[in-house]
Amino acid sequence: MQDSQLDDAISAIRVRFGSQALTRAAELPPPQPWSSGTPLDRLTGIGGLPRGRLTLLTGSGTCGKLTLALALLASATHEFAHTVVIDNASSQGDSAGRALPGRRDKGESPFSFDPWALLAFNPDFGSLTVVRLKSDSAGEAATALAKAGAGFILLMGEIPEPWLGPLEAGANRSGTVLIGVVEAPGRAFAHASSLSLGFSRAEWIIERGQLVGMRTIARCLKNRVAPPLGESEFEIRYPQGAELFLQHRVSETQLQLAELECASAVV
Repeated sequence: MQDSQLDDAISAIRVRFGSQALTRAAELPPPQPWSSGTPLDRLTGIGGLPRGRLTLLTGSGTCGKLTLALALLASATHEFAHTVVIDNASSQGDSAGRALPGRRDKGESPFSFDPWALLAFNPDFGSLTVVRLKSDSAGEAATALAKAGAGFILLMGEIPEPWLGPLEAGANRSGTVLIGVVEAPGRAFAHASSLSLGFSRAEWIIERGQLVGMRTIARCLKNRVAPPLGESEFEIRYPQGAELFLQHRVSETQLQLAELECASAVV
C-alpha cells in the first residue's frame, strides 16, 4: 500500500513540475568516477569519487579532511574549466583564531574560505569562482552553478535542506564532482550524501623538529555507489610553504564580485 501511494505521489509531482523534478535513487544511472589520485579512490569501490553525487568528508578536530579537500580543489582547477567553492559563511563562523592547513593549532575548525589558502597547492585561479553567501542563498547558488556545468564544486559547510535535492539533481545531470566538508553533518545532509568518508588522525609526522604532516585513517561510513570497502590509512603531507598563505587575505572587492556573479546566474 505504501509503495503504491509513493508511486502515485511521484507521478503527481512529475505531472505538475516535469519528469525531471523528482528521481528515485534506484533510477539514477551508475556514477562515473573522477580519479582524485589519492587513496580515497580505493574506498569508493568505483576507482574514484563519484560524479554527480554528494561526497562528504567528515571528522572532528585536525584530521586532514580540510587539507585533503584543498588539495582536491587545487587539482580540479587544472582539469576543469570551471571550479566553484560555496562558502556557507553563516554556518562556518568567522576566520578569527581558526586553524588552517599546515598550521599547528588546537584543532581544524571550520573557517570562512580564503582562496589564498590554495597557494601552497599550486592551483589555477583562472578556473576558480568563490561564492560567499548567507545560508538561505547558498543552496540556490550551488544548484544554479551545478546546472551550469561546473566541473567541481566544494561545499564549505552545510546548505539549506530544501536545496539538497535540486543541488544533487543538477550535479547529476552535468556530471559535477560535488564534495562537502563538515565536522559532523546534519541529518538531512548525511541522508543526501551518496558517499561519506570519516577521518581521524592517527599521529603527527614530525621531521627535524618540524610538523610536516599527519597519518590519518579514512573510513567509509556510507556508500550508495558500491559496496563499502572499510578503511584506509595514509599520510597527508603539508606542502612546502604552507604557512605562506596565512599572511594573505582575499579582498572584500573580490568577494563582492563573486556574490554579484552568483546572483546574476541565479536570476
